[in-house]
Amino acid sequence: MATTVTTTEIAAAAGVSLRTAQRWAQQGKVAAVKQHGRWIITVPAQLDDYKPHQIESARQAIEQRAILPSTRRPGMWTAVSSNGTTHYLVHANACTCAAGLKGRRCWHRAAVAILTAAAHRAA
Repeated sequence: MATTVTTTEIAAAAGVSLRTAQRWAQQGKVAAVKQHGRWIITVPAQLDDYKPHQIESARQAIEQRAILPSTRRPGMWTAVSSNGTTHYLVHANACTCAAGLKGRRCWHRAAVAILTAAAHRAA
């Protein structure tokens, strides 16, 4: 299943400014459609196993830059809790949060799935 992302999410995934992601959309470097004044990009992220509220939490974390790529571990991401006191190590297949340690899917992993698909799309 494909999902849609915004230029904000593309910018976070590619490590560029929002303006650069918007310019990519305008120039056709990323296949995007403008809807209601926002650029929308379709990416092949597999989010079928996630609940709608998990996907929404993942999107909010991406927009707030609360999930960042690890500089030392390729494929790993660091998620920051909403109060900023706890950090979780996240991979597409695992997370160190309470749900992840129990083998459940969490919004951190949904965010990584979105960011990974967006990064491949932006490349």
